[in-house]
Amino acid sequence: MAKKFFLSFVFASAAFAVFASGANPAAIVNAHKQAQYGKPIPFYKVPGSKAAMSLVIENGILYALERDGLSVYDISDPKKPARIGFVGGMGNVRQLCVSGKTAFLSSRQCGLWSVDVSDPRNPKIISNFDTVEMATGLDVVGNLAVVGNRVFGVQCIDVSDPAHMKHVSSLRTDESQSVLYRDGIIYSGDWAGGEITVIDASNLSSLKPISKIKLDGYGDGIVARGNTLFASTGQHKKSGPENARHGAGHGLDIFDISNPAAPKKLSKTAFPTIYFGPCDYWTPRLSGNYCFASDTINGVFLVDISNLSKPKILGNLILPKKAPDDPKMCPPFKFILDPKLPQGDPVSSVAVGDGVLYIAGTFTGIYIAELPGIAKPEKRDFGKLPKLPKKPFDASESGFITSGEEPVNQIRAVAIDGDTAYAANLWGGVKVFSLSEPAKPKIGKSRAGHIAEISRKSSLKITPVRVEKIPYVADIKKSGRRMFTAEGLNGLGVYDILSDGSLREVGRLRDIGESVNFVQYVWAFDGCDIVAFSNAQSKMIFADVSNPAKPAIVGKTATYQLMYGNYGSQNLVKGRYFMFNRHCGGYIIYDFAGGKPRLVVRDDFPMCSQTGSVAAFGDKFLAMRCGSYAFVDPENIVPTKELVRIKFPTQKEFLKDVVNGTAIERAMFPKSDFEGFVNFDPSSGKLAVANKMFNVCRTYDFSDPENPKLLKKYNLKSHPNVPAFWRGRMVLPGGHSGLLIEK
Repeated sequence: MAKKFFLSFVFASAAFAVFASGANPAAIVNAHKQAQYGKPIPFYKVPGSKAAMSLVIENGILYALERDGLSVYDISDPKKPARIGFVGGMGNVRQLCVSGKTAFLSSRQCGLWSVDVSDPRNPKIISNFDTVEMATGLDVVGNLAVVGNRVFGVQCIDVSDPAHMKHVSSLRTDESQSVLYRDGIIYSGDWAGGEITVIDASNLSSLKPISKIKLDGYGDGIVARGNTLFASTGQHKKSGPENARHGAGHGLDIFDISNPAAPKKLSKTAFPTIYFGPCDYWTPRLSGNYCFASDTINGVFLVDISNLSKPKILGNLILPKKAPDDPKMCPPFKFILDPKLPQGDPVSSVAVGDGVLYIAGTFTGIYIAELPGIAKPEKRDFGKLPKLPKKPFDASESGFITSGEEPVNQIRAVAIDGDTAYAANLWGGVKVFSLSEPAKPKIGKSRAGHIAEISRKSSLKITPVRVEKIPYVADIKKSGRRMFTAEGLNGLGVYDILSDGSLREVGRLRDIGESVNFVQYVWAFDGCDIVAFSNAQSKMIFADVSNPAKPAIVGKTATYQLMYGNYGSQNLVKGRYFMFNRHCGGYIIYDFAGGKPRLVVRDDFPMCSQTGSVAAFGDKFLAMRCGSYAFVDPENIVPTKELVRIKFPTQKEFLKDVVNGTAIERAMFPKSDFEGFVNFDPSSGKLAVANKMFNVCRTYDFSDPENPKLLKKYNLKSHPNVPAFWRGRMVLPGGHSGLLIEK
């Protein structure tokens, strides 16, 4: 015991000596002053570095996600990184892994990228893979990439051929923010749920949760060494008095995982209480007897972990509010720029170098803290490497016929024109299919004289016709004889439908005037010259397409709530009203009748969770409402709180509604497989609800709205998107299972 105490004292004393040295004349000293957070750690900026999101050191090279791409730094002199290479154009980059000569980047709405870094001075994009949802967490081990897709959970991807990455499997968890593979186990740091989901990945075709590790804050970054797991937490505390939880969840939790099915908590170290929503990521990195824990605007904490049951904070640093070499580089938030607030630029990542710690400033660039004797790179122990399954993903779906598996590019959306289906297939372009159904049987007399079916000449078919080679298509909608496509970084595409069913480009809106120039979802309507689209962030944008050669932006929403999903109505009510929900937020209705979008109502009280949308239903909208549904009359507005919630057929009970829409309530909004992307077919009276989170789809008979009936519940292998209809049958964009038609 005395020896352990002496060693801990030596480590702490050495650290204090280093912090006090101030060897670099350009060093910045900015830190939490309270004694429990240790001594200030001096640091300085890497000149010329830009806004950074993730840092990784591999083979003596520092890789950094900067702006919209990947930077490569020579760190032969660890104190003077020199940028030698860069490749951009990859969108909203988030996390980074380097495996051999390939770098992999998660990029939120832009999915997973692979980059050839065999020549560090000339990195080249290899390919992009469309993940189930917002690609956030990332780990790469051998030929396996594991991606955390927020509320859609964990996705396993075969990256043995980085040019053709393939879907393997997925498992829903409660908002996967960061992921870690070790020794046949996947750990998912789940955000609002405040937990780590422990997953048996010994059979990658069939992931199985084996335990949940409860955290004392919201979950994110994780790292493991031997039988010990370290988890950085943030936002709101999960224990203690309710009135003391807000913003008090920041810290480092340590667990014994020698038995993954029954982990044991060893300790908790708390960081300063503060709440800041826009930047919500926390990352731990190990170095011998130390753990560096980054905590966004709280900065970085150096924690002595020589005694896992009693860790101690030795020092900390807070990044500046503005870049020292360019004051124009700063967080775009008044909250952070307030001089009364000690916190600064959010730390998004850290990497342990030889005697130094590299720190990623989300808006101001890369920084260095010199820590000789403390910062030492560690070789990662992967344990048993993952074994990819021999059989590919099974695209068969009970109750449907399918166009065939799509392991590389999902079928994201479908537009129906007569008996032709146009399917958005991301990098696969637009796949065009001919749809045909069984001929009605001819009835006649058999040889024995009995009335019987005597012939059936055809069967339900999806027949490939052509592929429109558009570089990237995330969504597609038809309006009259025109097709509109969401083409990501290439903006909004406008096409004429020719007599042979092929598409001819007639216009494009490439620049949408947003920091993330990305179009993910589009809504277009017959007889209407206004097209709506979103960039999967906080804006709904409207364009006048009366001149298809020159689409013009005529309006935008202004809201902090996010447009992560296809939350808008697929048709207008009364030929004029358009409604959409927002990520854990309220609803907005616009009137298109005057040629320009006019805001009718904006209600910020949460409508539903992250899977619900709305559908035009006669003179009203049918909207998902906290796991159930409600009718919304655009000409007789009722506040969300007063909307009458209605249970779906077979639904036994209502979910508990939020009380006042606080940050904690929004994050923990209840989830239900009854709600989802909804669409209504007036000709058949059929309503379809596809829940992408739970891999469930239901169809209902709503011909009598007062007495709806469940027709069918489908449990799917893949993740469905917004349903469409053809001749009374549901047509479902089935993700990796291809285009699906109800039998």
